[in-house]
Amino acid sequence: MPIQKVTKDDILVKSLEVFRSKGYHNTSMADLASAVGLLKGSFYHYFLSKEELMKEVLESIESNLRHQVYPIAYRHHLPAQRRMELFLKQFSKVVFSKDGGCIVGNTILETANHYPPFQKILQSLINEITSSLAHLYQENHSPEIALKLAQQTIMEFEGAVMMAKLYRDGTYYKDCYLRAIKRIDA
Repeated sequence: MPIQKVTKDDILVKSLEVFRSKGYHNTSMADLASAVGLLKGSFYHYFLSKEELMKEVLESIESNLRHQVYPIAYRHHLPAQRRMELFLKQFSKVVFSKDGGCIVGNTILETANHYPPFQKILQSLINEITSSLAHLYQENHSPEIALKLAQQTIMEFEGAVMMAKLYRDGTYYKDCYLRAIKRIDA
């Protein structure tokens, strides 16, 4: 395989897809190098370890969410239901994949108790998602109820993703999406 010139961003994007489909533990450095089109030895010039790479992948997801998703919850010129629709659609584009489920949820299940650097980033992601959803729910609910609804929404989405993946049926996710929107006015 010829050595190609790639950027660190190219590696992060392609590695994210490998981690989504294979999971953290089932992904080897050879898998990652192959996905990017590099020899395994050349891959180490960019990242010294799989752990270092995954940490940067998670930081990249966090950055994407911070710039592309969280601000949607605060666009007060739009009705809360519309903001929720846009928020969930954009959130789905960043973290969900058809074959691999939710990169955030999968990584939490696989690594949170074993890799403290991942745990810190993952907690930050969940906290920010919760805050954004709670802000949307505060349109018609007290802060306490809004927070509980936000937490419930996250738990329900992760369960819906799991069920959709297990049964190869996207209606679990679609139903959860509709319930999250309805909770704005409930």
